[in-house]
Amino acid sequence: MKKIWNYLICGMVLLAVGCERHDAQVFEGEARVCFLRGEDGKGQQDSILQSFFVVPETLDRDTVWVEIALMGFPVNEVRPLKIVQTNQNAADAAVAGTHYIAFDDAEVKDLMVMGANQVTAKIPVIFLRDISLKTGKKRLEMTIEENSYFKRGIDADCNFMVQTTELAEIPTNWDSAWKSYFGIWSSRKMWFIVNYLGLDDFEAEYDAGYKKYLKQKAHSKLNEYNATHDEPLCNDPTKHHEDGKQCENCVVFP
Repeated sequence: MKKIWNYLICGMVLLAVGCERHDAQVFEGEARVCFLRGEDGKGQQDSILQSFFVVPETLDRDTVWVEIALMGFPVNEVRPLKIVQTNQNAADAAVAGTHYIAFDDAEVKDLMVMGANQVTAKIPVIFLRDISLKTGKKRLEMTIEENSYFKRGIDADCNFMVQTTELAEIPTNWDSAWKSYFGIWSSRKMWFIVNYLGLDDFEAEYDAGYKKYLKQKAHSKLNEYNATHDEPLCNDPTKHHEDGKQCENCVVFP
């Protein structure tokens, strides 16, 4: 809430000063919006990585929610937001209709809004599982454009990027939050954790007791898997460590 209040204060400043964390910028009283930024490295920053690797194979789409902040006062009406893609011509660009649902598509158009009496909004970016994501990443770079309801807020906060892929991606907090419980990361281990432990949100806050339970469950499920499959997962790290790295097929829990 502190961050949102800062944006509201910025929206009310007249003529003399801008927001303290940016160069001086004048806000003349019009409603403005920008992408919400978390503080101290927590919360939404300037990009998100989405991977279908952690989405069940039976599902052909996945939704990422991106937060928008109001700079100014809320009003008692729903106001549309204008979000557009900016990297359509790039070689690695996500393609509307192939990799994601376009922002002006009838399916999502009515969701691209700032709600009545709200100071933040969550807009959906719906990604589609395409075969090209099995071997690479696609980037969706977006920006906020002015419309009849809102002007752009601080330029640095009006751009956002989401990458989509079906490749396994190591969670950004693996070393700090999960390594002591699950050991060295590998794509095969990630696959096992998602499919046999049911854990697919590695960024959420979990207490130590639950993580210890997951560690115990990992050992149990690995033994069960290897006892019931004709091709057991490799679980002898002494034979597969090279320069401190496990082979991709090695699933070993500490």
